[in-house]
Amino acid sequence: MDGTNTEIDATAIVTTYFDEQLAKARAEAEKANAKLAEAEQEAAAFAERQELPPAVGAMKQGWEVASWVSDRATRIAKDAIDGKATREQYGQAKEERAAVFAWLEANGYEVPAPFKS
Repeated sequence: MDGTNTEIDATAIVTTYFDEQLAKARAEAEKANAKLAEAEQEAAAFAERQELPPAVGAMKQGWEVASWVSDRATRIAKDAIDGKATREQYGQAKEERAAVFAWLEANGYEVPAPFKS
C-alpha cells in the first residue's frame, strides 16, 4: 500500500463480480433469444410457403435437412439396437428419411450422394 488510509469495500467488489456475471448471462440470453426468433421465423416461413430458408454460405439448405433426417434415423437405429426403440420405429424413421429426400429433390433442393447410400 502507498500509505493512504483508504478502506477497500470487499462487498462492493464482490457485487461487481455478480454484476459482470449477470451482464454476461444477459448477453448470452439475448443471443439465444435472437437465434430462437430466427428459427421461429424460418419455421413459420416454411409452414406458409413450404420452402426452406435461403442457402447459408455455399451449401444449399437441403444439405442441412438431409443431414438432420439422416442423423435422426441413425439415432433411432442405435436406440433400436439398445432396446430403447422398436424395429417398427426404425422402419418408420427410414421411410420418413426417404420421404424427406424425395420432397427435397421434388422441390429443387440437392440431396448429396453420401446421404443417399
